[in-house]
Amino acid sequence: MRIVKKQRLAHVSPWVLAAACGLLTVIIAVFAVNNYRRDKALMTDILLEKGTTLIRFVGSSARSSLFNGLRTGEDILNLWPEHVQPVLEHASEHPGVRFLALVDAEGIIQACSAPDECKRQVSEQTRYFLSTLKKDIPDNGKFRYHLNHDEKPAVFQVAALFSPFGKRFSNNFAPRMAGRHNDGKMFARMKRQHGMNPGWVAQLEELSKKKIFILVELDLEQFNKSLGRQKLEIVILSIVLLLVGVGGWLSILTLEGLKGSQSRLRRVEAFRDILISSLPVGLIATNNAGRIILYNQFSQELTGVSEKNALGGDPGVVLTPELGEPFEAAGEQPGVPFQKEIQIVLDKGISRTLQLNCLSIIDRDERFVGTLLMIQDLSQVKKLEEELRRSERLAALGKMAAGVAHELRNPLSSIKGLALLLQSRFTGKNSDTETADILVQEVERLNRSISELLDYARPQKLQKETVDLQQLLQKAVSLIRIDAEAAGVEVTSVFQEPLPKILADADRLNQVFLNLFLNAIQAMEQGGKLAVSADARDGTMVITVSDTGCGIEPESLDRVFDPYFTTKPEGTGLGLAMSAKIVEEHGGSIKIASEQGRGTSVTVKIPC
Repeated sequence: MRIVKKQRLAHVSPWVLAAACGLLTVIIAVFAVNNYRRDKALMTDILLEKGTTLIRFVGSSARSSLFNGLRTGEDILNLWPEHVQPVLEHASEHPGVRFLALVDAEGIIQACSAPDECKRQVSEQTRYFLSTLKKDIPDNGKFRYHLNHDEKPAVFQVAALFSPFGKRFSNNFAPRMAGRHNDGKMFARMKRQHGMNPGWVAQLEELSKKKIFILVELDLEQFNKSLGRQKLEIVILSIVLLLVGVGGWLSILTLEGLKGSQSRLRRVEAFRDILISSLPVGLIATNNAGRIILYNQFSQELTGVSEKNALGGDPGVVLTPELGEPFEAAGEQPGVPFQKEIQIVLDKGISRTLQLNCLSIIDRDERFVGTLLMIQDLSQVKKLEEELRRSERLAALGKMAAGVAHELRNPLSSIKGLALLLQSRFTGKNSDTETADILVQEVERLNRSISELLDYARPQKLQKETVDLQQLLQKAVSLIRIDAEAAGVEVTSVFQEPLPKILADADRLNQVFLNLFLNAIQAMEQGGKLAVSADARDGTMVITVSDTGCGIEPESLDRVFDPYFTTKPEGTGLGLAMSAKIVEEHGGSIKIASEQGRGTSVTVKIPC
């Protein structure tokens, strides 16, 4: 009846998507942090290399200037900072160099690229930084980030030990001056100029061993720009990840809502299918192509065509001509629904009256989308209408009978009186006496018929009491047993043990059962079997009287409970009508099933 398209994404757990988003976030975050660290380490290496190069440049240039001063005989002990000062000023002209200085062990600036800063003491942090340098590793820079008061990177400091005459020269300075080594013309010139003045040698040796540092401060603008770009990228990436996370979370909520909606939709569709299948109305719908797309259970029962064979078929081919006609008559335009009442005969020979209502289905855009046929079984309604008409007819008959009986009894009493008077005047046995006797008998017969008619038409109050139905039935069977044996009828009775007691009028029910038993015996002129059974079912006492007699003709079966309808030459036609009236007064029902030539079965139901 419906086609469901599965959505694969809706059946995937939303937490799988959440886990994937989380894993992607971790991976991207790790890559971003690693890129930041790598760029920072690369920039640090570049700055360190630049600072180390400057330190080596300053160191080599300063030593060359000092050696030149030694060759010319200058007073190096007091003027060595002046030889380094031009080198520092020249080196500070390189891009990105903020400050260059020679600092002694006490943190006093001996020479620097900014002359105004000379003889000043560096900061406590810088002094501590310089104190960590090893003396045996000259010209190899050590770096640190110098922070200002707001704890943000300000300058990049690189520092190294400075040896005025070089490490090798400083280690062999005293032996060289003492003449124990022959190191060329420079020492010879120094000896000729200064001689072997022990004081001068000691001061020069002291200068060579003095702890002096070269301090380079580099601008971090490019470094900060690069790191800033990295931070900006990380921020942007974080925002993107946040948006992705929000989008993922919204997707999870959407998927959860979709799954919830689909679950509710499936429940609604299941309820709709159950409702359509359970409706006591046949529903057959076609699409705009004229193919059956809806076919409920009641339609199957009415038409005898299964849902499997009907779905997708053409109504004119699948259904009977009577049921296919409405689909052609409805058309594709909205209008008055097609209505028709038909009679169909099912496979078991059961005739049903059906009301057909067919209408075209138009959507909001005024387009034809299909046709719907509603089939309503009116068989029960027709039966109730027939019973209603019968009840109204019987009621009218009863009123008329009561009036007629009342009007006839007074004249009959007068006729009977005159007949008795005439009978008393005749003596002997002659034709006049016999005529008078016949007149009296016919009047009495008319009185009996009128009494029966009044009993049927006149409502009588039931004298209800607790009745043992089993004893009542056994008593009724014993009363007709002699008549049954005379007619060659075998009587059998089967009762559920024990039968519950009921509240009823025993005399009236006894009249019903005797009437049914006698009718059954009279229907078996050649003998047969009379079976009486009783049992309790769902709060109702069910009594069944079956015989193997001649049965009732089909055309007479619906009229057996009508007053004065009888097939017996001597019957009055009030026995079964009176029995049905008594059973109905007890709140029960009576039904007759008969097959001509095979017997009749009467079922009486009385509430317990």
